[in-house]
Amino acid sequence: MSAKLAVAIVAHSNRDLLLEALAALTGPGRPAVEHTLHVLDNASEDGTCDAVRERFPDVDLVAQDFRDGFGANHNRLLARSDAPYHFLLNDDATVEPGAVDALVAYLDAHPEVAVAAPRIVYPDGRHQPSAFHFPDPATCLRSLVTLGQAGIEQRVTGTPAAVDWASGCALVLRRSAIELTGPFDQGFYMFSEETDLQKRLADRWFQTHVVPQATVRHHVRASTSADPSRRIVEFWRSRRRYWAKHHPGTRGDAARLALAGQYSALSGLSRLPTLPGPLRRLNPSLPRAELDLHVQNALHGPTGPGLRESADDWNAAHGVHR
Repeated sequence: MSAKLAVAIVAHSNRDLLLEALAALTGPGRPAVEHTLHVLDNASEDGTCDAVRERFPDVDLVAQDFRDGFGANHNRLLARSDAPYHFLLNDDATVEPGAVDALVAYLDAHPEVAVAAPRIVYPDGRHQPSAFHFPDPATCLRSLVTLGQAGIEQRVTGTPAAVDWASGCALVLRRSAIELTGPFDQGFYMFSEETDLQKRLADRWFQTHVVPQATVRHHVRASTSADPSRRIVEFWRSRRRYWAKHHPGTRGDAARLALAGQYSALSGLSRLPTLPGPLRRLNPSLPRAELDLHVQNALHGPTGPGLRESADDWNAAHGVHR
């Protein structure tokens, strides 16, 4: 009899954080539900594979010699198991005791739910936004009007509740639902692929719920490029693909222009030496240069290479191919 749950982690040069994640899944407080552990290494260069083999020999390790995107790699891990539930977990995310069992039990009790997501916190325990409204034109307009302060995040506290979509850093998927919609769209290299998947599930009347009784600690951006320009290019490339699929034509254009206006306004605020009292809470969290890059990519398309090109360059330099 196969395990009830497959835990799937894509690793990319985050050896120490990956080992921490695996220790939480195998040590004291490990999940009680019958499960298998799968790690796909995305051609790391920090000794990740050797460390996993040494510390966690029972893990199903895929030592991939080329680099690929989030969706493509997770689709490979989806194909390695037939477990009814599939837990996507970032290599920079650590589950708290009881989290996995709580998510699986919730899916058992709610067949209409295709995706169960935990509460996500920063390593110091602070709340980390992880559930959001779909980026349709109305949502993007609210984001413009409030400069991102309202109408975007769907925060769940206390009782589990439905949301539009939850971050792909930690998600338990119901395999039977994924078999109806298809897995991740590999046309997304990075970003928006989990949004697209949950939108396709929602279009078939499946739901995504956040279960706040389950907690995962997440180190933000430990799994993506340190080059902000490449992240921003990839973000907008993916968001444009999302809108072309789900809001084609003028609706997608309206959403894109609304977000461009938001980033432009925030860039303008960042130029002020001090913000008036009522506007201090709008103090931009991104540097002005990054805000301006968002505006340029929103209005004019990719301004240069993105994360996909970084992987392509690495693969070419090492003589490997996807």
